[in-house]
Amino acid sequence: MQNNSYMQKATRFLFYFILIAFIVDAFSLVLGQLSMHGEDSAADSGTIYIKISFLFNIVVSFCSIYCFIIYHKRFPFIINACYLLMVSLVFIASFDDLSLFSAIPTKFYSPKGIGTWINFGLLYFAAETAYTERLFKYFKYLCTFLFVFNLVRIGLLGSVSNRSAALNAIRDTTVTLLWVYPFFFLDDDDKTNIAKLIKYGSIMALAFFAFAIASRSYLVIMAVILFIKLRRDLKEGRSYFLLAMMAFLVLFAAYYIISNLDKFGTLKDLSTVFSGRMGEDSRSSQIKEFLDQFDMRKLFKGVGPSATWNWSGDRKAPYEWLDNQYLLAIWWFGLQTCIVYFIYLVYSLFRKNPLKLLRVTNAKITIFFWILACGGFAIYVSFSSSAFYYFITLLIGLVNVNIRQVTYYQVVNEQIDNQNAYKAAS
Repeated sequence: MQNNSYMQKATRFLFYFILIAFIVDAFSLVLGQLSMHGEDSAADSGTIYIKISFLFNIVVSFCSIYCFIIYHKRFPFIINACYLLMVSLVFIASFDDLSLFSAIPTKFYSPKGIGTWINFGLLYFAAETAYTERLFKYFKYLCTFLFVFNLVRIGLLGSVSNRSAALNAIRDTTVTLLWVYPFFFLDDDDKTNIAKLIKYGSIMALAFFAFAIASRSYLVIMAVILFIKLRRDLKEGRSYFLLAMMAFLVLFAAYYIISNLDKFGTLKDLSTVFSGRMGEDSRSSQIKEFLDQFDMRKLFKGVGPSATWNWSGDRKAPYEWLDNQYLLAIWWFGLQTCIVYFIYLVYSLFRKNPLKLLRVTNAKITIFFWILACGGFAIYVSFSSSAFYYFITLLIGLVNVNIRQVTYYQVVNEQIDNQNAYKAAS
């Protein structure tokens, strides 16, 4: 009995540690966005909020290790094996460059940092379903705040001469929304017309944010998400008239804005920037340049996290990133690490959902788009210690946790019970 009480207290403390870390990371996200003056300025490790976030990422690391030790038996062997292998392989490939993390500690939780891969262990906290639900509520509140933040930032944007202006205003907050909000958009808690209007209005706003940062791939993702939700609502026969009216209003608003684009200065500027990117294909040439410089002798060993290469499209040489996370994993940590990471994702995608839980299905949809994004389909994504990646990690845990039991609730007719009680008394 005492042991059970101790475990309950430990779990409660664990939850609050994780929640505080997430809240601090949210502040870091917003403050980083406010101070962004260039595409790489948010990654400045000298800022105070990045240092604070680093401290709380250490807390998440301890929580991740603890969660793995306590809850790993609730998860499939292949997920446990992938987690241990990923952390081990990253550590081995980074061994010669450990001095890099001691010189710049915040890099320990960068995409190439060992701490980031340790924090994948947060998925094991999904075994505590009640507390995981509370964490999802936090992410839902975060989405609401970021929607307001982005709308205010765009309202204050004024003229937009190039893409960087929009990126500096809402890039990181938009990427977080793009990976977190669709999970909540796809759920079925919108039982009233007002709730449905809010949901569809929010996803249209999110699509506008993707348009503002001139991201074609995210617009495609939002279109697919919207189609899935519409198909579900229409299939269930819910609110045909409301959905028809919403479609009419959206089309009318789009027609009005396009016809009077000159009256909306910011929208006109954003449209010009977006149209200028329609035929642009920087990824193919970037990957070709990278592969030309890739040393095949390091295919399995990896070159470590301090590696750089020369990209003609970067103003500051040498360059250390790439718009394909699988290639980055191979380059940094070896082919075997990439294979394990890919298995970790794909297994989650094909994990059975015997209870047909909608939440699990929605989580798989997010994981599916993440698999594509890592292959270069979307931008500004990477394995990281950012809020949106912690959310995806929890979704992977949600999909893979073994459910021990299902509680069925039976509604008893009170009138019949009263009649039976009366007969028994007589």
